[in-house]
Formats: sequence, C-alpha cells, structure tokens
Amino acid sequence: MTSRNQAKKTVRTRYSKEFKDEALALAERLGVAAAAKELGLHESPLYA
Repeated sequence: MTSRNQAKKTVRTRYSKEFKDEALALAERLGVAAAAKELGLHESPLYA
C-alpha cells in the first residue's frame, strides 16, 4: 500500500527508430486511430 506522500512512478517506454518508422508508415496506410489501436498505443505519440 502506498502512502499519500509517495508518488506513483510512471515508466516511459523508449521505442527504436525502426519501430517509430514502421508505426508512422502503418499510420499513413491505415490512419492514426487504427494504427494506434493495432500497436496498443494512444494516438498522441503517433501525432507527435
């Protein structure tokens, strides 16, 4: 159990350049929403 003063740490995932390139190519083919759903991501990283 965490105390009120202890913040929950978030983990940032680092993606390789190859993964990013493939994700963007997929988004161009399928659209951002469909590509994000297929990759298990939120749409915002693909827009960024």
